[in-house]
Amino acid sequence: MTEPSMTRTGPLVIGHRGASGHRPEHTAAAYRLALRLGADSVELDLLPTRDGVLVCRHDLELSRTTDVARRPELAHLRRTLEVDGEELTGWFVHDLTWAQLSTLRCTERWPRKRPFSASYDGRYPVLPFAKLCDLVDRESERAGRRLGVHAELKHPDFLESSGFCVPELLDALPAEQRERPRLSWMSFDDTVLRRMAARGTRRPLVQLYAKTPKGRHLGDAATYAQAVGVRRKAVLPRENGRVGRSSDLVAKAARRGLDVLVWTHRAENTHLPRSLRVGTSEFGHGLAAEEARLLFEAGVSGLISDVPDVAALGRSKVAGTRAG
Repeated sequence: MTEPSMTRTGPLVIGHRGASGHRPEHTAAAYRLALRLGADSVELDLLPTRDGVLVCRHDLELSRTTDVARRPELAHLRRTLEVDGEELTGWFVHDLTWAQLSTLRCTERWPRKRPFSASYDGRYPVLPFAKLCDLVDRESERAGRRLGVHAELKHPDFLESSGFCVPELLDALPAEQRERPRLSWMSFDDTVLRRMAARGTRRPLVQLYAKTPKGRHLGDAATYAQAVGVRRKAVLPRENGRVGRSSDLVAKAARRGLDVLVWTHRAENTHLPRSLRVGTSEFGHGLAAEEARLLFEAGVSGLISDVPDVAALGRSKVAGTRAG
């Protein structure tokens, strides 16, 4: 399981890039708020700087979620790259040193959708993994329970072609970060997870899927991973845009000894089934707590959510569950 005690204590609420529905993603403020709003763990994405510092960033290209485009001293680093089949132009995490990256300030990815979060633009620096671990440890002490980290490894093939070996970067981390309690490593790339399993990592591995995995995929994942991560629709399909009956994916995974994590739970109407929307505004908030309840009732082991307070409310409505 993604943590040995997880299924004994109940399903997890996992803050997606922190509480990214309330604060700019991957900032200390977003992670801290997620844990104080009821998250049991925080989900983050890891990328290396040019000098090998692992930082919490989802996008390899920085202009959408930082103020890098307004930094004339970094203008010379703007370039065009093909990353995993997509051509991108801008400033890339692995082109900047940590000293350069640390001068940037984070911004909201979706300012029109989340204007309140955007009001915090420019306040927070990029966060290195080491400081994220320190933050989670402090919040664990504050909460009186061990809180978790679900770390996704981004673009391992591309990074390897650029001279960065992700497993080696992880091996170079201090043991208190690399082997910390309640840490899971995640990736859409099965090769990097297999390599980590072969290297003897003692932390659980989570195979992520963009498409709903079939039985043979689950069987394969069970040879190296302890859990799978899937889209909400893989567990709670929609029929004509409305919530349908839950699928048998959780049961199929359980027969292979796998937990199921679900991503990404959001509050806005545009992300919800029609039957759970409220009002006509696409950015208005709908009945996201109800969607969370349905997903937890379907047996998922964890829900990765932009709004962990709403996810925790949905979990509280399911009889017999309690936080990890």
